[in-house]
Amino acid sequence: MNELVEIKNLNLIYQSIDSETTALQDINLTISNQEFIAIVGPSGCGKTTILSIIAGLLKASSGSVMVAKKTPNPKDNLCGYMFQRDNLLPWRNIEKNIYFGLEIKHLNTKERKDYALFLAEKYGLKDFLKKHPSELSGGMRQRVALIRTLALKPELLLLDEPFSALDYQTRLELCDHIFDIIKKEKKTAILVTHDIQEAISMADRIVVLTSRPGTIKAIHETKFPTTMTPFERRKTDKAKKLFDIIWQEIQNEKQKKI
Repeated sequence: MNELVEIKNLNLIYQSIDSETTALQDINLTISNQEFIAIVGPSGCGKTTILSIIAGLLKASSGSVMVAKKTPNPKDNLCGYMFQRDNLLPWRNIEKNIYFGLEIKHLNTKERKDYALFLAEKYGLKDFLKKHPSELSGGMRQRVALIRTLALKPELLLLDEPFSALDYQTRLELCDHIFDIIKKEKKTAILVTHDIQEAISMADRIVVLTSRPGTIKAIHETKFPTTMTPFERRKTDKAKKLFDIIWQEIQNEKQKKI
């Protein structure tokens, strides 16, 4: 498959008046088109920082990041960012919330709005378009947030712990829904999560970071059948064994800080 994301020798150093802190060190990673990557690691290791650099929201100290052979810029539509919270506007109905990203990017043409509406109807939001966010469950609201992002037709989806604010049962259900949508729309995705099981159940590869300064400690391929849902993956012996390996890798990194 074609390479969509290329990260080479990426470093980030935070500087203050009297000190500097290395946040990321020598990150090298290539992501293929339509691949699903998860990033896990100890708290403070730089997981979300990597997403911010890929999105063009933060500038690296050295090294390079290319998405579709271009340097990321938040003004373009290379990356679609999905946050921990849905950030839906409470005074707008669901239809108008889905259009909001198009309005911000000055892309609210009839063709684009029709496409957003098509996605909403395709993925179960047809009967909710005239409702307001307060009338929807947390899982449904996150589905709206994903459709709003997909309406921009990004090359790459960046998912920053999008399920963390939800209860456990809703998280399980939404993992299946989001995974299904991403695969059907043939999108490339990078998921940042603290939940190892979540990473295993959704990703093709899992990148484990060290403690700060964050660098890549290990990369694990999941190699599940493409027909399996995230919920089905969670129940396999392979998932359990992989969980134990990644859990120990992260625990070892935490011990280094003590």
